[in-house]
Amino acid sequence: MDFLEGLNPRQREAVEHAEGPLLILAGAGSGKTRVITHRIAHLMSAYRVPGWGILAVTFTNKAAGEMRDRVKNLLAKSQSGLSMDAMPQLATFHSFCVRMLRREGAPLAEIRRGFTPLFTIYDDDDQLAILKAAYKNLGLDDKFMQPRAALSRISHAKSMKESPADMARAATD
Repeated sequence: MDFLEGLNPRQREAVEHAEGPLLILAGAGSGKTRVITHRIAHLMSAYRVPGWGILAVTFTNKAAGEMRDRVKNLLAKSQSGLSMDAMPQLATFHSFCVRMLRREGAPLAEIRRGFTPLFTIYDDDDQLAILKAAYKNLGLDDKFMQPRAALSRISHAKSMKESPADMARAATD
């Protein structure tokens, strides 16, 4: 399969770029996903770059999934004999960083007290549910502080690197 077919000159240039990393910045609807997926397939097929040697990051799970599907389809059409198990890493910035911290984060525990690669990430709904449960266990209601306001205060404290003890001191001063 010709991975350059149907591309404009700038897109072809990006797909053919084979030495070192490449950053692609372009507006919506300009063909970024097409260029990236064709480049990945071209590198794997023409240059035999192994999938584990390729990382493509994007902002949304939807975009990462779409890129993954497109690369699979391109490689399947190319009949390059490449193993579909050797897919490149196509992920969001967040999911890539979470995977890296889980896999390689153990040494951080030596410099960041309390860190463990076995951390859990809570979304907004999880955080709210936990805070409401804590309110209930402590016999508090929303008159104490609205749960979303409390979450905002906690987020601010984390940004300012305040510990729970710092927050308690500030609340009683």
